[in-house]
Amino acid sequence: MRKIILYVFITFLIINVAGIALGFLYSYLPVHHPQKNKQACESVGGEWSDEKNMCLLSYKESGEQCTDGGQCISGICFPPALSDEQKIAIAHGSIKNIIGACYADEFASGCVKQVIMGTISKESLCLDN
Repeated sequence: MRKIILYVFITFLIINVAGIALGFLYSYLPVHHPQKNKQACESVGGEWSDEKNMCLLSYKESGEQCTDGGQCISGICFPPALSDEQKIAIAHGSIKNIIGACYADEFASGCVKQVIMGTISKESLCLDN
């Protein structure tokens, strides 16, 4: 019985360490650092400055168009109303190239529908299965 508990504990520990390591690796992907290159900058709605060799991001006010919450003062890019075809498509995966509007409330609580890097999914829309 002690061996089983030990194996379960070691397995649990290994899974958690692996998860933390993958999280760190994920955070270092270029898409999470728009300041690193032109493609990453433009993918989050920034403008690349060749003169300054940097990404110029402006934070948008409530109601302005966005493709990611990182572009908005509130940190949330709210999706547009979906067509019937998009509602069907979202059940089978994500939808790309979506333009939303910056959300008004900086202190949103609970699950708020979001456009994330120009994409919406069931998860980003807070939808159950």
